[in-house]
Amino acid sequence: MATSPARLPGSPTRSGPGSGVLAVLLLLWLAGSLRAFALWAHDPLYAYANSYDQTRYTSCFHFYPDRPAAIPPQRNSPQAPFARYRFIASEDPMCYWSSELLFTGATTLAWRIDAALTGGEVHQVRWVGALRWLALLALSIALSRAWLQRGNEAAAIGNAVLVPLLFADPGNTLYLNTFYAEWTALLAAYGLFGLALLWHGAPCNRRRFGLLALAAFALAMAKIQHLVLPLGLACVLAVLDWARPGQPRWRALALACGALAGLGVQLAQLQRSDPMMNAIDQYNRADVVFTALLPFADDPAKLLSDLGIEAECLRFRGEHAWEFPDLPEKVCPGLANFTRGTELAILLRHPALAGRLAVAGVEALDPWIARNLGEVEGGDFASIPSTVPSLGRPLHAWPWLRLGVLALPCLALVVLLVRPGMRRGGRSLDHAALTVAAMAITLGVTVLGDGLADTAKQGHLVVNAALAWLLASLAWLATRAWRNVTSR
Repeated sequence: MATSPARLPGSPTRSGPGSGVLAVLLLLWLAGSLRAFALWAHDPLYAYANSYDQTRYTSCFHFYPDRPAAIPPQRNSPQAPFARYRFIASEDPMCYWSSELLFTGATTLAWRIDAALTGGEVHQVRWVGALRWLALLALSIALSRAWLQRGNEAAAIGNAVLVPLLFADPGNTLYLNTFYAEWTALLAAYGLFGLALLWHGAPCNRRRFGLLALAAFALAMAKIQHLVLPLGLACVLAVLDWARPGQPRWRALALACGALAGLGVQLAQLQRSDPMMNAIDQYNRADVVFTALLPFADDPAKLLSDLGIEAECLRFRGEHAWEFPDLPEKVCPGLANFTRGTELAILLRHPALAGRLAVAGVEALDPWIARNLGEVEGGDFASIPSTVPSLGRPLHAWPWLRLGVLALPCLALVVLLVRPGMRRGGRSLDHAALTVAAMAITLGVTVLGDGLADTAKQGHLVVNAALAWLLASLAWLATRAWRNVTSR
């Protein structure tokens, strides 16, 4: 999900990039920022409404949407997003540990300073959107600058082209003015991919090791769905680097250190016994049963019996857990018997069910712009106008295109494993392998952990990884071709 493949890095060039390359880079960053600004600044607000997840982060700092006092502060609002927030004391804050709290905390600080200077009690959500975009833009500039220092103009442009074409797309920018963790996960994954590819074949030092470990830690801590993702990516790099004679092997170790630290914190969080974590666990298990297992079972009633769940719960088949009239275990007797071990055992005993669920998981990634949430302030589950361009629209309209985008990195990986092979494969192989691993791990954990209740949103990185690989690779190839033509 980052810079495109290229040759092994050499020493930084002395002559520096040409003015044409710098102009292209500046135009790409400017175009991306203008595109993102158009959605960020739109009035009424364009953003994803709060399904409930945002409250887990805003509660850490005691701020909530600016609504009438009669509405409980922590109540979800999936119909429409809110542009204004205020600080409200709550007796039982639900604070979820996440790297997302960096953006939430920075926004809190900005609002506190604003309140101290102006006395205002209501604050604009666009503060967090601005911070998110500036962080991503700074990372893109830093990565392209590093590629230029290594004399790799094609990779610098391949990296920068993601800003206007991918990161500024509504499929991503609808998360800017929210307190969802998807943008934080995207930023962490982008940094991890970018640094891992940049330092392919490079010697280790403390700064490089620390930054890669930090990116892995941030990704593991972003969302519970990503707790094992960086560890899986570390394993991929370990296999590739060990297969190459003389290849430095520190990248996998750095990723593993950060990944294991993040995994440890997430596992500790899962052991928390507070009401928030108990509710998350119930909702996730219910979503697996009623949106993933029962809809694809040959005999749903028998499957419920095998799971130790009462037959009366069959009425919830196909429903999301948040649609239940109360906490899942209160309205569905026997759900407490369903564990992750039970889930895996059922899938192993019913391979046809597992196969149908895998296919349905890929299909559930559509549309890329997540449904079931309002996107327009003041609306009632209203979507942004169809005139707002997005890659998600052709991906949704043409299933063959969507499947092609997802399949291309997999096909490229197969080709690169054959020729030049693992022993001689370079950065191109790393890029394809990391992309495929990120897609598979993210989708697998999403479906197994949360069913098909919100696959497009929870599996947000799957489509991003595939599109990033495709766009960066095409830009890299185009730049190299242009250089070959102009150098004749």
